[in-house]
Amino acid sequence: MPSSVLQPCPAKVNLFLEITGKRRDGYHLIATLFAKLALCDDLAIDATNDKKFTLEILDEVGSELISSEDNLVLRAAHAFKREIGLGMGAKFTLTKRIPMGAGLGGGSSDAAAVMIGLARLYRIELDRSRMSRLKKAAARLGADIPFFLLRDGICDGRGIGEKLKPVTTENGLPWMILVFPGISVSTPDVYGRLKRPDKKARLTQLSHLDKLTRKLEKGRPISEWEGLLFNRLEEAVLDLHPEVRQAKDILKRLGLRGVIMSGSGASVFGFARSREEGERVLGLVKGYPWKVFLTSCLG
Repeated sequence: MPSSVLQPCPAKVNLFLEITGKRRDGYHLIATLFAKLALCDDLAIDATNDKKFTLEILDEVGSELISSEDNLVLRAAHAFKREIGLGMGAKFTLTKRIPMGAGLGGGSSDAAAVMIGLARLYRIELDRSRMSRLKKAAARLGADIPFFLLRDGICDGRGIGEKLKPVTTENGLPWMILVFPGISVSTPDVYGRLKRPDKKARLTQLSHLDKLTRKLEKGRPISEWEGLLFNRLEEAVLDLHPEVRQAKDILKRLGLRGVIMSGSGASVFGFARSREEGERVLGLVKGYPWKVFLTSCLG
């Protein structure tokens, strides 16, 4: 049995996000297309001789994340212990590279990495029954976490995001520039400001999601699907946070394709025609007070 494992924790963007309803418990129902990114946190997990979980954070992005018991890493570890019956502890060392509060799913990815990493460390087979229990426990911790439990890079997500269907692309997606303007966007405030679309608008967008998925699966060029990228939450964010609108406008002016906001913000991304173009745009936007990444989708 290994004494330690290193688990990558990829960021995500939403290539598509529509609100389809609201549950009685307050959770919004969505139709989304998740895509994992090469931008990752790293989670090192070391076996210990006691039953405790401890967490050390190496922060490379100024996230001011603290290692309290309320941290999602430790909460995920305790959830894994309850569901699987783990009798051992572990030391977690999280190297944080994904900005917090950016709509990139960093915390959710870290939590999923805990569950996958503990299973690897202690040689626990995640059969169908165990994985089903973990997915339910993960969804209670955060709606995005079940996506990160899957190996797949791109998934269609329904329900609150936990009903997942993998999407396989023929050629992969182009390089992208990802910008975090450095402002905090409150997800509850975004949903509170959102004007829910009527049935006709929802059905139209869902038909666009189907078209987008088919074109990605067939490896069609971005010129055929950039107009299908969509995020309903933009309308609740752009007027309230001009920094997000500015980032989006600048990436468009620099020639990136399909520029949209990810999740509830505040990150914005757009696709480049090549890595060389991505590097050119990266150099041009580094002068802004943003965190900027040249990255790619893992699907």
